[in-house]
Amino acid sequence: MKHTALTAVKRLAISAAVLLAGAGAAGAQEPIRLGLAMPLSGQNGEYIKRYVMAGHELAIKEQNEKGGILGRPIKLFIEDSRNDGASAVSALNKLINVDKVVAVFSIFTPVVLPMLPIAEEKKVIVLAPSVEHPDLTKSRWAVRMTPTATTNGLLIAQQAHKMGLKTAATFAEDNEAIRVSVKAFVAEFEKLGGKMVGDETFKNQDTDMRGQLTKLKAARPDALYFLAPSGRPVALALKQISEVGFKPKQIFTTHLVEDREVMALGASMAEGVIYTAVATTPEFNQKFKAAYGYDSDVNAGKHYDSTMVLLQAIQKVGSEKDMTKVRDAIYNFGEYKGTIGTFRFVGSGESLVSPILKIVKNGKYVRYQP
Repeated sequence: MKHTALTAVKRLAISAAVLLAGAGAAGAQEPIRLGLAMPLSGQNGEYIKRYVMAGHELAIKEQNEKGGILGRPIKLFIEDSRNDGASAVSALNKLINVDKVVAVFSIFTPVVLPMLPIAEEKKVIVLAPSVEHPDLTKSRWAVRMTPTATTNGLLIAQQAHKMGLKTAATFAEDNEAIRVSVKAFVAEFEKLGGKMVGDETFKNQDTDMRGQLTKLKAARPDALYFLAPSGRPVALALKQISEVGFKPKQIFTTHLVEDREVMALGASMAEGVIYTAVATTPEFNQKFKAAYGYDSDVNAGKHYDSTMVLLQAIQKVGSEKDMTKVRDAIYNFGEYKGTIGTFRFVGSGESLVSPILKIVKNGKYVRYQP
């Protein structure tokens, strides 16, 4: 059996265990019903299944093996939100009205933001741990566990300035949250005396980016800030940057440069790239790899942690019948030590997580040291 088939079998086994684990004393009780609405098809589907959904499933499996929460098993109901707002709203309505879930996990700004009015009306918590758009936590029914897009853009601009880079260009997917990062980067870079010389975008399903990259090459920027929401476009862009002979002094991006599709290109393709990230613990990666047969990534950690925070909040309240109380328990959780380190909720759905800088060095992903 090939490696890909083996890992698929392991994922199916975990998914089955999510439904069956805790079937002893907790099995006779009505389950705590949670939902997941994410783009499981399309370009990002495989990434989400391998890392994001896997993080939730692993957390639920572990908790069910301990007897669930309040002596009851946890059951995860899964819907494909596709990659558009209308499908996301339809998925959410099904989860709420048919499956009777009390909280929903999701990802990607264009999918999550349209869900929020319904979540607010129905008093269902939307946990979108890796969504960076600042508007997410304007809703009193949303939770995030990542630095905002603005924070990441500012950090990269400041790093470019510290490195003495005078000109810059951006290359980004046409996505609302990504536009926020780009806007923050441009404003800060220019404020620090830098000059923007290029700005190109691509669509979610694009596979040929050579035209845009050739234009950026002609602009000869010192720095290129490249942004995409999943590993596949990052891999495609890095490959095509090399193919068109585009050699900026420094490429900046996000933690998705660590994705397996980028690794498959060969370490030299991403060598020297500096990127924003949130660190995960070695212990989580060991646990994840033991379960699935491959390394975790930071989004797997964020989504695992979000599941555990939600379940612990339900445990504190003593029931999931009043989700306003559960939401408030999350918002006032205080310090939580998770797979992405120690973070805090102090009155809102905004966890106080700070980004770090990492670099691809000698084919390894390491903390950036100037």
